Amino acid sequence: MIRFQSVRDQTRMPDAIVRQIENKILFNELKAGSMLPSETELMKQFGVSRNSVREALKMLEGAGVIKVKQGARGGAIITPLTNEFISDFLFKAFRLGGITGESISQFRIALEPSIAEMLATSDVDPKVIFQMERNIAETQELCDANRVTGYKNMEFHVLLALATGNPMFIIILNTLRSSLDMISPILHVRHKTRTDSIQYHTKILSAIRNHDAAKARVYMHRHLVQVREVVKDVDFGASVRGGDGDESDRDSR
Repeated sequence: MIRFQSVRDQTRMPDAIVRQIENKILFNELKAGSMLPSETELMKQFGVSRNSVREALKMLEGAGVIKVKQGARGGAIITPLTNEFISDFLFKAFRLGGITGESISQFRIALEPSIAEMLATSDVDPKVIFQMERNIAETQELCDANRVTGYKNMEFHVLLALATGNPMFIIILNTLRSSLDMISPILHVRHKTRTDSIQYHTKILSAIRNHDAAKARVYMHRHLVQVREVVKDVDFGASVRGGDGDESDRDSR
């Protein structure tokens, strides 16, 4: 039978219960279709009141993680993972997991050059190519007007993920876009870095269109190394809980 740890941390007890259950689902200790222990057993394992257990179950049901079946043989049943659940969990991890700008950069440098290389070896949907071209043009307009370009810059990377058709790439890049947008207020980026990002996006797209996998990988790697210098010292968990900064200095991924 699945076992949980007694809740003793300083967070709200229902939140701590939810976190433990979500972790066991993500690490495949709890599988879709399996049933959670009874309320009484959960109270015993977590060391909390029935109200805390019930509130946690309501939170999980509201998020689509479980489905509560009524009746004598009822109980909380684990539902299959959805893209929304995975994205929501990743976003929570960015906010609460002590993730730094450096760790995000390492992850992106390991992943995104491979995405660019993969696309250069395939036939990308012309509609997505057009969207990327338009994105670059719109980002350039924002840059010329000295306006925030960070979200638009990250949108380019999301479009690359969409072009692969791989749902995991799409989920991860979408979550990164939302998460990185939260630290924009504390990022101070030079105009040259903004224009460099646009130039790299142009080169990456050109390499993909020309089926030049080597250049697509190299340009993406160089681009992300430059971005790394912008975000490497950011304490992401602290930043998303509050920050300040001049909007004109926010920027670019």
